[in-house]
Amino acid sequence: QDIKPDWRGQMDGAATVGSGGGNSAAVAGLGAAVTDGVPRKRITTEQDLALFTRSRLCQQLMSFIAELSEAVKGKPREPDIANASPLVHGLVEVLCELERWVEDFPPIDQPMRFGNKAFRQWHDRLTERAEGLLSKALENVEAAKTAPGLATELSHYLIRAFGDEQRIDYGTGHEAAFLAVLFVVGARGVLAKTDAADAVLHVFAAYIRVMRRLQTVYLLEPAGSHGVWGLDDFHALPFLFGAAQLIGCEDEVPPADVYQERAVRDFSDRYLYVDAVGQVLIAKRGAPFHETSPMLYNITAVPTWQKIYDGLVRMYRAEVLGKFPVIQHFLFGPTLRWPGDEESAGAMSP
Repeated sequence: QDIKPDWRGQMDGAATVGSGGGNSAAVAGLGAAVTDGVPRKRITTEQDLALFTRSRLCQQLMSFIAELSEAVKGKPREPDIANASPLVHGLVEVLCELERWVEDFPPIDQPMRFGNKAFRQWHDRLTERAEGLLSKALENVEAAKTAPGLATELSHYLIRAFGDEQRIDYGTGHEAAFLAVLFVVGARGVLAKTDAADAVLHVFAAYIRVMRRLQTVYLLEPAGSHGVWGLDDFHALPFLFGAAQLIGCEDEVPPADVYQERAVRDFSDRYLYVDAVGQVLIAKRGAPFHETSPMLYNITAVPTWQKIYDGLVRMYRAEVLGKFPVIQHFLFGPTLRWPGDEESAGAMSP
């Protein structure tokens, strides 16, 4: 069943992404478990997972993905962000700054090939500076001035979004933390509807660029078993948003040709899906695509990008949001309210 985007939220008369469906009320009335405003892990059992997956919040996350996907449908990436909003510029600059830090912490010599320990130094700096960077990014965003504590709340998700500093690994659960960054700015009325496409094509794309740099330089291990459902070792959303971009573009980029050298050469800078496939080809060079990436290869037989997108949406809900090893580290706080707190509050109401 399709989830219809909800643009009912308003901020200074402008519709905001993901702000409908009750999130503003969630911000206004905090449950007892999050009165200090600090997002925390709340999924510790399979029962907790079941509570989350049947919750309105889970539905809202999927609706938010649908809203962003709708905004990029048929739109190639353009390198110029001169006309982007202050919010988009600010978030992209945060990500550029994080990428620059890689030069400050070169890989160290160590006996093991994977999981270079210099990543911990990079991540320590992220932990120290995340809130300050986000505060600066939001300085010129008018709507953020009426969203108290936003930089603090976002910093918890940003710190989680780049991998585990102890295990030196990364997976789709960390990627979901960056989705939460975008969700929170939408739910708090700061991400305008007009920013939705840029949020994917510039902000999220910059995040993926930083992650690939970290994966390459520090040789991060894949968290769990090879990309959850086998798309690649690390990511899910570049394929999902990338498929949305390509809806209606079958003549230009046929699904059957997406892994061919010509398609990667001509379209990887414009389409997230093609770029993601190109990264797989680089990482798995020397072996046939159908052997290294059987699921991606099987997808090439699907005739339309709409069907590919629909399938990836179903898989994301089931294999990322619905899998305990992946989503157990997800944080719940003032905006992303833990459904159990809301149920408890409802039970205590007269």
